[in-house]
Amino acid sequence: GWSSGRRRPLGAAEPGLALPEPSITRSFSSACSCEGRAWETNGWRGGSAAVGATCAVVAVHALTRNTGRGAPRRRSCRHAVAAAAAAVETEVAQLQHTLRAWLAEAKLHENLGADIKSRFGAVPQQSESVIAETIGRIELAAQECIAPSAWVQPFGSTVNGFSQMSSDLDVTVHIENEELFYYMSYLHWHAQDRRFTESRRRDSEGGFQSADRPKVQPKVEQVGARDAQASAVQQLASFLPEQGFRVVRSFPHARRPLITLQDRIGECTECDVTIGNRLPLFNSELLKSYSKVDDRLRPLVLLVKDWAKLRGVCGANEGNLSSYAWTIVTIYFAQLADGVPSLQALAKEKRSVVDNDYWGLEREFEASFLTAEDFLASEHAVRRESGLSLAELTYGFFRFFSREYRWGKEVASIRLPERWEADAWFRLCGKNHPEPGIHIEDPIEKRDLNIVLRRDRLAQLKVEFQRAISKLESGCSLDELLSGVGVRG
Repeated sequence: GWSSGRRRPLGAAEPGLALPEPSITRSFSSACSCEGRAWETNGWRGGSAAVGATCAVVAVHALTRNTGRGAPRRRSCRHAVAAAAAAVETEVAQLQHTLRAWLAEAKLHENLGADIKSRFGAVPQQSESVIAETIGRIELAAQECIAPSAWVQPFGSTVNGFSQMSSDLDVTVHIENEELFYYMSYLHWHAQDRRFTESRRRDSEGGFQSADRPKVQPKVEQVGARDAQASAVQQLASFLPEQGFRVVRSFPHARRPLITLQDRIGECTECDVTIGNRLPLFNSELLKSYSKVDDRLRPLVLLVKDWAKLRGVCGANEGNLSSYAWTIVTIYFAQLADGVPSLQALAKEKRSVVDNDYWGLEREFEASFLTAEDFLASEHAVRRESGLSLAELTYGFFRFFSREYRWGKEVASIRLPERWEADAWFRLCGKNHPEPGIHIEDPIEKRDLNIVLRRDRLAQLKVEFQRAISKLESGCSLDELLSGVGVRG
C-alpha cells in the first residue's frame, strides 16, 4: 500500500505562499536515513506543517528501537529529527504570518465570520432513524432477491460528518463472494434455461427450430465477479420498487455497478446503491474523524461545498469535481494553513482492506489512521485558541486556490499534506488537459480524483475561484459570495 506513496516535493521555488519546501524534507530525510530504511516507501515525508512533530516522533521511535546502532550515531539522528521537527513547527507560524499579510490587503466584511458560523455552524444532519429506516427497506429487498445473508451499510457525506439534511444517501450491499456467486450463477442459469424452454416450445408449435435457440440445454456454471454484481444490481432494480423506491438510473455494467433511487415514502431524497463497495466505508470513517478533530472544519467544508454547488462546479455527473473531492481540498488547505493533523500519518496500528480499484483490479489498500477520539486523547491534540477564524480560513482557502496553488503540479493530499508534485505515475491515475489542472489524491485509493473533470469545467473552476476571491477582497457579505448561478456544463 505505502509503496505507491513515494512522491517528490516541488523543487523550484516559486513566488507566492511560503509553504513547506524541500529544505525541511531534506532535513527529515537525512534523519530518517540514519535508520537505514527508505522511509519514502512507507509514505512518510517531512516538511508538512500539518504533520508537525508527528514524523519526528515516529522517526525517533524507529531510531531508538534499533539497538544495534552506536549511541553517538543515534544522538546525531535525534538532533537531525529535532531540527526537522522545529523547522516544521516554524512553517505553521510562517504560513499564519503570510495569511495575516493577505488579510491586511483585503477588506473582509465585518460580519463574514459571524454569518458563516450562523449559517453553517450548526447545520443539522439526516437523523440516524431516517437512515436506518431507509437502509432497512433496501436490506429487505437485497435479502429477498440476492441472498438471505445480504446486509446494507451507509457511507459518504451522510455519515462522514460533512452532510446536510438534503444530502443524498450512499449505501453498499454486502454479500460474501461465495454466496453472491452461488445465487447469481443460479439466476443466470435460470434465465438461460427459461429462454431455451420458451424457444423449444415455440419451435414445436411452429414446426421449425429458431436460429437463436441454444443447441443444448444450459447447465449451471459459476459466473464471474463482474457478471455477479451486474446480476445483483438488475435484481435489486426489479425488487426495490416494492419497498417504496423509484429507480431513477440503473448501471449494471458500469465500472462500479450502481442504482440511483428516489425514495417515494421516506425522508431521504435520493439514494445510490452499490454492491460490495468497501473502500468508501474507510474513506467515510477517515473524514468523520476529521470532522471531529477541529470544530471549524465542518462549517468550512459545508460553506465550500454550498458555494461550489451554487456556482455550478460541483457534481461528477456533470464533469465537475465531486462533493467528496471538495471535502478533500478544503481539509488539505486547513492542514497547510493551520496545522490540522494528518490522521493517517499519526496511525498507531496498520489496517488494510482488499477491494477492487477504480479500474476493477483487486488490490490491498492501506487504510490506517488515528481516530478522532484517540487523537483528542493524545499529546498531539494541542488546542489552538489562537488559530485562524472561520472568516480568515474562508478567505485563505479562496486566495490559496486562486493565486497560490500550483496548477498542473501540486497534489492536494490530506494523507501527505506537503505540496508534493504529481509524478508521471500519479498522472496516469487522473485526467490531464492541455491547460494546467488540479490534482486531488484519494487518501486511501491514492488515485487522482480529477478523473471526472472535463476540460470546460476546469476552465470554469478557475473562473469561479477568481470571482470568489475578488468579491471577498472587495468586502462582500456571505450572501453575496453565495449569490447567483454559475455557468453549468
